Amino acid sequence: MKGASTLYRLLGDEARLRLLRVLARERLNVTELTGVLGLAQSGVSRHLGLLKDAGLVAEERDGGFTYYRLAPKLRDGEHAIAPVLQAQFDEAAGDASVRADDARLQEVLRLRKENFEAHASPDAREARQLVPGRSWAAWSRALGLLMP
Repeated sequence: MKGASTLYRLLGDEARLRLLRVLARERLNVTELTGVLGLAQSGVSRHLGLLKDAGLVAEERDGGFTYYRLAPKLRDGEHAIAPVLQAQFDEAAGDASVRADDARLQEVLRLRKENFEAHASPDAREARQLVPGRSWAAWSRALGLLMP
């Protein structure tokens, strides 16, 4: 019973529900989350820590950044609370604050893409597109840079 009460208390905070809803759509870092939710960095970090400790959020490092997303069990619907959260997210979809979060999320994702395209080298852009049958081109360019 104590675990359920702790979980429901954790989910009783609107900011944490907003975090979970946004992370259900995209993996984001703390800076991006502050932009989407309009919350202070310290608050976002604190909420993420609590959600991570509860096993609802997972973190992954990529390119010097730490990204957060829903934990696999929650994302795959295996966590007991997953259907309840999804129902809550579906019910709130028409809410003005949810639509505003969605609009800011799209803007953050657009800026992320622009920033990557503007600052990444052609080789880095190619490396992100490694797919079976095409990776040889990136490898050959990389090896060519090593040759005298």
